[in-house]
Amino acid sequence: MYSKALVVVTLNWLALSWGFLQGQMAGMIAALQKKEDGIDLSEGQIALLGAFLNLFNIVGYFFLAVIGEKFGRRWSLIIISLPLFINWIVLFYAKTFVALLLSRFLAGVSNGPLWVLSAAGTSEYISYKSRALCLNMVLMVVPSFGIGLGHVLGALFHWRTTALIGIVLTSVHVILPYFWVESPHWLASKGRFEECERIFRKLHGNKSNNERELLLLIKLETKKQKAANEMNTNNTCRILLQLFKKKYFWHLMVMSGVIFAYYAAAGRVVFTNLATVILEEMTGTSDVLLYTLVVDGFIFVGTCIACFLIKKMSIRALLFSSGLAANGILIALSVSLYFKNNEVYFQWINVLLLAIYFIVINAGPYPILDVLMGEIFPLEIKLYCFFLSAPLLLGTVFLCLLTLPYIVSVMGYHGLFLLNTGIMFVCLAYLYARLPETKGKTLQEIEVYFKTNSFDVDQVLNPSEQIKTLI
Repeated sequence: MYSKALVVVTLNWLALSWGFLQGQMAGMIAALQKKEDGIDLSEGQIALLGAFLNLFNIVGYFFLAVIGEKFGRRWSLIIISLPLFINWIVLFYAKTFVALLLSRFLAGVSNGPLWVLSAAGTSEYISYKSRALCLNMVLMVVPSFGIGLGHVLGALFHWRTTALIGIVLTSVHVILPYFWVESPHWLASKGRFEECERIFRKLHGNKSNNERELLLLIKLETKKQKAANEMNTNNTCRILLQLFKKKYFWHLMVMSGVIFAYYAAAGRVVFTNLATVILEEMTGTSDVLLYTLVVDGFIFVGTCIACFLIKKMSIRALLFSSGLAANGILIALSVSLYFKNNEVYFQWINVLLLAIYFIVINAGPYPILDVLMGEIFPLEIKLYCFFLSAPLLLGTVFLCLLTLPYIVSVMGYHGLFLLNTGIMFVCLAYLYARLPETKGKTLQEIEVYFKTNSFDVDQVLNPSEQIKTLI
């Protein structure tokens, strides 16, 4: 079990490093706006630095899909971590806009793919019995702590000092994956079944439930590869061309788009900024560090509560109960803002509603949707699916940021919250109709369900014609 423990430690350290990258940016931007170190940048140049981190995610997604197909999970993590490592070095020595831009480009190439590898690695290395809980830890709890750490250190220390901290954090997930074993799922997808069996048992032991998962993995991949050879679709280009003809692929793309729309409508970035504005108005001071820490605290509390709820509740029950509760809180906040006055108790009501919203949205919908993004894509094209869905994510974020000022100027924040609540209701309705219960299901059962509408792998594999639907 040493190999499994090493993977878990590395993935959580990676999550901490990824969160620190997000949080560190705020302190650096604030320092650049004050023209520290004699670096004189315009507001447009500073805004471009902020946008570059997410703008070049799609480059990293494509790069990851190519190398992930060829080199597997462990070497992909090492290779994708290197641009981030170089970014911190460039940032430490940066004295011009071009150097700062280069560092953000390198960070952007690593940013999105590292999140994808966190999701893919956790879902493939961890047993299905604890997969959802571990995904929540790696994708929500530890990154939230890392973001808070980045905010605190970015406010307390110079951004060149935080770049040195980034070098230390990144070096760990550059080195440790070298000592991993390869993902048994990736090995099975390449037909290396003997290695797959040996490493799977090294990670999970020989218990009957784990043996059943291994049997399903090998049986499904064997049948798929045999059918692919018969249909002459056994290389990536032909698989992707075949993929575009499949109804289940477009179903997954639509579901990804719905999930991204929910992310945008739930508005963690927008609502976080609003929370700091309300706290500033209420106290009459502009202690940005204090307000940021308060909001980070609410988010972190929510992610920790999610760990308990995921263990006790089904995926669907938690998603829809917490999603409806979050919508109700947003409606109440909208009403409160519409009827607001200058009384202190009204400001406290708004702060309390926002605090409860942050806790609820991070205790249910956000972690559940992150878990689903780590589960729903088929093994052989998982990384390509993340690349193909990336424009949907970038499009929703861009549209949200582009239209936000106009919506607020026309409708006010209370109108914005009502509009977002309506979008969230629509997203939840779609997911209620199309999303299966994935808790306690292996990745093979989930894959087969989205392709055939049945969790029974053995039944699906029997008819020869049915097997072709799995390609």
